[in-house]
Amino acid sequence: MEFLSGLGGDWAFYYKNGLFRYLLATTTVSLAVGFLFRRWMDSRRLQNRRAGWNDIRREISFSMLTLVVFATVGLITGILADWGVVKLYHDWSTVPMWWNLLSLPVVIVVHDAYFYWTHRAMHHPKLFRHFHRLHHLSRTPTPWAAYSFSVGEAALMAVFSPLIMMLIPLHPLIWLAFIFIMIFRNAMLHAGCEFHPRGWVDGPLDILTTTTHHDLHHQKFQGNYGFYFTFWDRLMGTEFKHYKDEFRRATAGAQPSRQAGEVSASI
Repeated sequence: MEFLSGLGGDWAFYYKNGLFRYLLATTTVSLAVGFLFRRWMDSRRLQNRRAGWNDIRREISFSMLTLVVFATVGLITGILADWGVVKLYHDWSTVPMWWNLLSLPVVIVVHDAYFYWTHRAMHHPKLFRHFHRLHHLSRTPTPWAAYSFSVGEAALMAVFSPLIMMLIPLHPLIWLAFIFIMIFRNAMLHAGCEFHPRGWVDGPLDILTTTTHHDLHHQKFQGNYGFYFTFWDRLMGTEFKHYKDEFRRATAGAQPSRQAGEVSASI
């Protein structure tokens, strides 16, 4: 009984931490869009359609369910760490200094590849309805859609944690930094307004995705699968050809075009 009680306490710890990060990211981005920079953000809206309160309530409700899955996988990962299966280290001197500096970008690059291919796979007709359809009910996403997943999709996203920790050694602070980057970027990609400055897609930073890039995915579905980077979409020919035009339009303050502003109803 004491063992089970301890597990319950650990699970609550993972859930509360996940909830804190989710609320911090989604609230911060929502305040930026709807209050702090509202006039500027309104001039950079990506769709004519606006999400309603029912959309936001659904996104929050399923995000809470996703956090249950994430906490469960977090608990399992913690047990694996106790067993020495995952390669977490607490002493920075355990590994070379270059790895301490390089490990965070390595995790981000690997996660982007994992996300692209699992995300694209979930769009297969035999998998979409069971895994990914729920997320695409957010036709006009808001930051609260960041974790609006089905149980299957939540598990698929969560299992990246123990898998990557089994493959490469990571310091807990590096992993925490990655988690914060992931959730804040997730909230920004679903914000419905373009955060990135004009000229972004015409310079060297074009390798990074933008809010427009992911918003077009919610509108058109079959394309723009990447999370952090654009290179997988470009290498595999899955980036929408009008993406850069839509980004330039949004950052110029023009109204959403008919092509980009109308969302597919084929879900």
